[in-house]
Formats: sequence, structure tokens, C-alpha cells
Amino acid sequence: MSPVKGAPGGMTPEEKAAFLRRRRGRNYAVFFALLGLVGLFFFIAMARLTRG
Repeated sequence: MSPVKGAPGGMTPEEKAAFLRRRRGRNYAVFFALLGLVGLFFFIAMARLTRG
């Protein structure tokens, strides 16, 4: 099995699973934050276009 990129060496399978679970959670948080910003910018742009 190949080592997990960015994970410290010598991890047990349980520690590796917990590490990957935390990383996945952070990735989802960043994704939804960026998605929210894109949505916010879109609605601001639409409001400015329809008002002007």
C-alpha cells in the first residue's frame, strides 16, 4: 500500500483513517466556503445588473 501524501510516517491504520477523515472534512469546509463566495458574488453582480 502506498503511503498517504502529507501524512506523517509510522501511522497505524486507525491513525491514518482518522487523518484522512479530518482532511476530508477540511476539504469539504473549504469547498462550501468557496461555493458560498461564488454564490454571493453572483447574486451581487445580478443585483447590480438588474438595478443599473
